[in-house]
Amino acid sequence: MKIYWPDVIHPSSNRSQFWKHEWEKHGTCAAQVDALNSEKKYFGTSLDLYKQVNLNSVLLKFGIKPSINYYNISDFKDALTRVYGVVPKIQCLVPEKGEQVQTIGQIELCFTKEDLHLRNCTEPAEQQKSSRGAAVQGMMVCDDGPIFYPPPSKARH
Repeated sequence: MKIYWPDVIHPSSNRSQFWKHEWEKHGTCAAQVDALNSEKKYFGTSLDLYKQVNLNSVLLKFGIKPSINYYNISDFKDALTRVYGVVPKIQCLVPEKGEQVQTIGQIELCFTKEDLHLRNCTEPAEQQKSSRGAAVQGMMVCDDGPIFYPPPSKARH
């Protein structure tokens, strides 16, 4: 979990609190689906989907890797839409005072509740609801323009 589901906003804080939050905020909602109706099923299935989607490898195929250089948000959107055939939601960390370029915080690929197939993340109710919540959690949907995709810190996992 430390490797595949890190807390990018509070990387050094109590990790179990972060995962508790993830379960209480997202898992209990997802638990309406039989395949996700327990903490073990929710986190296990989420990690299985993460590995199946293989997001990092897809980005690398398009030359997108963590770097000290900037990308354009369209580089990410175009690559992911081309490979997965759906529109992702890309969120950035809320910029700190004086920051000129937004920093990528997370990439969401959305799935159907019925059979966990990929779907667009652009449904109006979904986009509006999750965008508001994300800003409160320290992230917001990225604006068009330059984006920083930083290399991972050397912190221990």
